[in-house]
Amino acid sequence: MGSISIDVLDLPRLRDEPTFQTLIETLQVLELNPSRWADSKSELTVAEDTTGVSRWLTSIMKNSFDWLQDLTHPDSDGITAAEQLEMLWDLASQRMSERCGRNAMGELSRTWTIPKSEDHPTLNIEIREPPLTGDNLGFKTWGTAWAIAQIFSDFRKDYLSHLLPGNRINTFTTATGATFTQPQTRVLELGAGTGLLGLAAAAVWGANVTMTDLEVIQDNLLFNARKNAGILEGRGVNVQCGVLDWKEPEKQLPLCWDKEFEIVMASDPLYDDGHPSLVAKMIKQHLKPIQGSRAMVAVPMRDSNTVRMASKLLSIMASYGFKILHEGAEICRDDWASDEDEVKCRWWIWGLSGDEITR
Repeated sequence: MGSISIDVLDLPRLRDEPTFQTLIETLQVLELNPSRWADSKSELTVAEDTTGVSRWLTSIMKNSFDWLQDLTHPDSDGITAAEQLEMLWDLASQRMSERCGRNAMGELSRTWTIPKSEDHPTLNIEIREPPLTGDNLGFKTWGTAWAIAQIFSDFRKDYLSHLLPGNRINTFTTATGATFTQPQTRVLELGAGTGLLGLAAAAVWGANVTMTDLEVIQDNLLFNARKNAGILEGRGVNVQCGVLDWKEPEKQLPLCWDKEFEIVMASDPLYDDGHPSLVAKMIKQHLKPIQGSRAMVAVPMRDSNTVRMASKLLSIMASYGFKILHEGAEICRDDWASDEDEVKCRWWIWGLSGDEITR
């Protein structure tokens, strides 16, 4: 989103009876696009008279626009007066919700761009986010997923090269004699949410990814996987989605014939005191128990509770026989944070104790 300057004095005065087209164009100019967190501070700045613009939008909502009732007016363009009113009120309502923060916004779509590297082209991943309702946190893309997705190329080169070389391919022959190939390394994502991290892993790493979350999240997760099918096909990989409720281990991944993976990952999974134990158990259950398998978890250190839960996760992972092989930190941002509220995101990569492969 570019920097724009809006002065309430530049907005059309309703007492001057502006045309329908003028009002529509003004409401379109006032649109605030959702942040992608990669923008610079200057790009995120919208200089406007916030109070004045809000009052103007409110006046749109309260106005009956009697002067638009003349259907012979050249500005009507065949649209009935009732339809014009609905369009104006709807756009004004959207502009008001955009100024009330992410919680007040309805469904939105964002395109997340991962710059090209030596092993992949520029990747534009399109993500739909439904309206936030109740406790459905999986309907929002979180800053940690974006921060980690941007460094997946480094992860592949520095920490996962033994699992993700370009020639790590399985070849299969069907009953008819046809052959096909697919990446050998399989990745499981816990708590995938909108799917940004899993889709980025598939596209950047060239690995097949199974993205999992609760049943209520599945429709949107499947939608985003299908929406990015072109990118996945271009990279020769596939992504599947599955229901995985950490509290019901007897119902784990019913659609997967092989429930063990070479890589298990999770981004921002700790929201409750019980989550560290559940996340560790899911990793233990689904990480293939062989030399070279890796688990990766990233946690934003928002407050003392998150720090405490992250510490608990590390302790439980150690008790299960996992060893931290690599760790680091990234700065992440979010829809509810100002430029001054950047959060440090800590990440860890584990292997089994005694695993000497560190790359």
